[in-house]
Amino acid sequence: MALNSDSPAVPTLLREINERRVLDVLRINGALHAAEIARLVGLSKPTTAALLRGLIDVGLVDEDRPGDLDSKRARSVYSAATKIGISLAIDIGARYLRAATADINGVQLSEVSVAVDEMNLKQLLASLNAAVDRALSDAASLHEDIVSIVIGTPGVVDKRTGQIAIAGTIGDLDGIQLGEVISREFGVEPHLENDINLVAIAELEKGLGRGVLDFAVLSIGTGLGAGLVLNGKLHRGHRGAAGEVFYVPFGDPFDPHHSSTNPAGGGLTELAEQLASTSVASELKKPYTTVSILDAARRGDEFARMVVEHEAERISLYVASISAVVDVELVILAGGIGRQADVLLNPVRKMVEQLLPFPPRVEGTSLGESAVLVGALQLATRKSQEIIFRERSSAIDNDFVTVDR
Repeated sequence: MALNSDSPAVPTLLREINERRVLDVLRINGALHAAEIARLVGLSKPTTAALLRGLIDVGLVDEDRPGDLDSKRARSVYSAATKIGISLAIDIGARYLRAATADINGVQLSEVSVAVDEMNLKQLLASLNAAVDRALSDAASLHEDIVSIVIGTPGVVDKRTGQIAIAGTIGDLDGIQLGEVISREFGVEPHLENDINLVAIAELEKGLGRGVLDFAVLSIGTGLGAGLVLNGKLHRGHRGAAGEVFYVPFGDPFDPHHSSTNPAGGGLTELAEQLASTSVASELKKPYTTVSILDAARRGDEFARMVVEHEAERISLYVASISAVVDVELVILAGGIGRQADVLLNPVRKMVEQLLPFPPRVEGTSLGESAVLVGALQLATRKSQEIIFRERSSAIDNDFVTVDR
């Protein structure tokens, strides 16, 4: 059926596409003259000028006009507006609750970390409010400036209800409809995401995953989990449980703790306890901790190095299991233990090459302990930009803005 020639749908759609292109160019390149914008967007100068005027009128673009005393600049400079809302990212960890903010263009404004001694709902909300208040204060922003919230949490997130399942080291989150709780607290409906999925998003956009179509992030810290990027997109799975590799049935398949293969923090210290009966000399003293074991290995302690070798074998099993199923090009080690690439990376690589006919490249993350926040801010920024654009773009006078065809 032919489209009605009087319908405004096509020009309206073209206008929105071109407005987004202008905003993207300004966000990527910073302040530009109109002629530069027209060239980069691929539109005529009159159309670009009309688009800019419409975007200025609704506050999406700022115009810096030359002053009378500025003889060196005769033309206006345009930039994407910044002070029209902020994005909030929250990382719920076993020991720390972190919060960060970014402006509408994705420029990070603040980051804070609050230690958490007890992770029940009351303590969670108290720590969350403290972290958010400090992050907003550091960003010179208010609660009403928040446009979108993205929260990274351990466990599987039910996208329909916001309920958390198998939260692991933060068991008190299990069964809580965290989305409703946060929405009541801040008046903004949050987007909940598995924390390791957010690390995968961070690696895809800011880290080692840039330009890699198929890769995995294996996070080893107080818990164990993976994030999968397949064909350039985050893969969550049917129930959001993709990457819950702790449940791969290594060893005794009915051992709920996976004691013989668990490389996470508790598993590493238990491993040291098991190997302590050997006669290998060591400076390490009980009680063992992940920090003391890894530090001693760096100093060449023979017993600590033996523990690390066994730990690398355990990590390699999970790298191999992921690779054998989805054949990723790259596996990035993350988390408190996974980030210790200087002692773990080479033995893990060696073992993976022995286990697989087509081993992936194995690297340590370059994003540090803020990787969850990096991914959350990326996601929150996209959501904020979409919300603000939808709210303001509809107010632009359609008759005023022409479009190139």
